[in-house]
Amino acid sequence: MSEPDQFLTPEVILLLLLLLITLGVWLQLALLRTRLSSRLTRLEERLHEHDQLLELQTKAGREVAAASDQVVEAVNDSRTSLDALRRDVVRLADDVRGEVGMSRAIELARGGASKQAVADATGLSLEEAEAIVTFHGRVKS
Repeated sequence: MSEPDQFLTPEVILLLLLLLITLGVWLQLALLRTRLSSRLTRLEERLHEHDQLLELQTKAGREVAAASDQVVEAVNDSRTSLDALRRDVVRLADDVRGEVGMSRAIELARGGASKQAVADATGLSLEEAEAIVTFHGRVKS
């Protein structure tokens, strides 16, 4: 056997092939590691962006909740004020109706109306109409 043939034995060829395969697998793993590392970096960046977004949304949610609480409080205050105004208007309307009713009852009594007619026309009670007719009615001769 010649000297170059001594290096090309099946064992050496298999060893070279095994070395080439090992080197190829190692290169593939290195490339895969680089790709995975790159993807992991991008994912970490996106996760950080999402964390920041979540913090902003949480802050905005707290602000909306605080504003909502203020609106609810203002509505409750407005409702209380409106109820007080409504009571005042009803009381004033009753006072005006009462004065108008009394004036109308006195006019009717002076015109000679009976206590029943005064009560029917003004909505006053029969006793109130009787008192008005007694004090303001025409004196019967």
